[in-house]
Formats: sequence, C-alpha cells, structure tokens
Amino acid sequence: MEFKTSKKEINRRKKAFSILLASLFVGLLLASKILYYPISEYGFLLIAGILLVLAILTFRFLDSISKIKLNISERKIERMNEKSTEGFLFSDISRIKIKRRTNGKIREIYIYFNNKKRLFLTAFEESFESIKNILSDRKGGNVEIKETHEPIDFDHPLFYSILGLPISFFSIYFFKFILSINDFQAKIIVFIFSVYMLFLGLYFIFKKPISARYDVGRVFADYIFGIFMIFVGIVMVFAGLFLFY
Repeated sequence: MEFKTSKKEINRRKKAFSILLASLFVGLLLASKILYYPISEYGFLLIAGILLVLAILTFRFLDSISKIKLNISERKIERMNEKSTEGFLFSDISRIKIKRRTNGKIREIYIYFNNKKRLFLTAFEESFESIKNILSDRKGGNVEIKETHEPIDFDHPLFYSILGLPISFFSIYFFKFILSINDFQAKIIVFIFSVYMLFLGLYFIFKKPISARYDVGRVFADYIFGIFMIFVGIVMVFAGLFLFY
C-alpha cells in the first residue's frame, strides 16, 4: 500500500512560513521605533533580503518533502523519494509516539526501532489515520503506542502572525543590551552561546533529526549542520577568551 504526502499540508506550511516572515519584518519595523533603535534603509533591505533567501530555501525544502512516499507491506515500511529508498521492519519497532493537534488530527508519527533507527512521519495528514491503524495491527504485542496532544493550535492563522512580533522585539532589545554591557558580561554571554552551539551540533551529529524526519539521503545535511554549529561554538569560545579581557 502506497501513501503520498499531502499537497494541502505542504501549501499550508508554505503559507504559515510566509506569514511568519512578514510578521518578523513588521515586528522589526515597530520594535526599532518603540525601543528607539533606528535601523537604516540599507539595514532593512538587508533584512528583507535575508528573509527572502530563507523563504526560497524553505519552499525548496518543502517541495522536496512533497516527493516523499511510503510503501507499506506485510513486513516493513519503505520511505522513498526520487533518490533513495529506506526500509524499516515491523519486527524491529520498539515504541511508537503519535502527536495530535488540538482538533484531534495527527500531526506526526514517531517510530523508534531496536536497531537505533528512527522514522518520523510528517505531512501525511490525509493518510495518517490509515497509517496508524496499520501500525497498530502489525506492531509487536509488547510495543507501546503513546499519544500526545499539542497544548495550543499552532495551525491557527493568528499564531504565526503574532509569533514574529515578540521575536522581533526581543531581537532589538538584545542588540541594545549587548551594546550596553561591559566586557565581562559579554564574555559570559559568549560562553553560554558557545556551549549551546556545541551541544546543538552534537545533537545533529548523533541524533540526526533531519534524516530521521525526511530520508536517509539527508544524513549528510545532519553532519554539515552539526559540524558547522560545533565550529561556531569553538570560534565563540576563542572570541570570549581573546576578544574580551
């Protein structure tokens, strides 16, 4: 049995991300005036350019997700795209987690295996209940299925419209704060940020969240993200040691 990702859900995510970017830009305009932190016209053009690049990259990424398919047989699940196919045996499943929206519909299914593999299913909104029923029938008798519900409606149009505003205000306030602190305080902040980046990099390398969620062919992206974040963390450590003294 074959299942395809939902085009409707992919389009919803594109729209939601576009609204978030617009909210971020408007929020920066308002925050710069309210917090008396003027940004030049060139600065806003640079921000607009960065947001546009983010939109293009995200849309391309979502388009790649739209090409993912699932093929479920009696013994295994196969996740496929145009470049790769990865198989997962039902007999290897150790536990299953299902995340539901506030309206009760499934947002994602997380499948964990005894061989340390993980399979995260996303954007199969029109097929999730059928997939869940198949998993329930073919999993081992001792495999637990845990269901959770999101606390708020993340799909509501107002959520992304509002989300960008506090992020923008916090960003402007943070820049103002950085400019007003002394070298010792700056060093503390740099070290905290560097430790965060180091742990985040290790998470991408060992947990591989991108390939687990989308396809095994993206494991290279996990390593790239992980190595880049570790590099940034190390650079920040040296910055804290030598730039502030």
